[in-house]
Amino acid sequence: MTIINQFVTLASHLVFIGLSYHMLISLFDWAKVIKNPIENTGKLKLFLLFISIALGYLISSFILSVLAFGQNMASSIS
Repeated sequence: MTIINQFVTLASHLVFIGLSYHMLISLFDWAKVIKNPIENTGKLKLFLLFISIALGYLISSFILSVLAFGQNMASSIS
């Protein structure tokens, strides 16, 4: 059972990291934020990758904690 939980945790982290990266890329016009977008595209993509990893991990951990809390509450009631 722990292997399944670890796989679900890893899949959740990867999905939310991918979603946050896609949202950061598509929702904001980063050319308005940085000075020279042509020169800084590599740095910007790396920065967005790090931000999306942190944000995706945070969201995934929150969702998994809420699900674990719900499972604990359901098992304690019955």
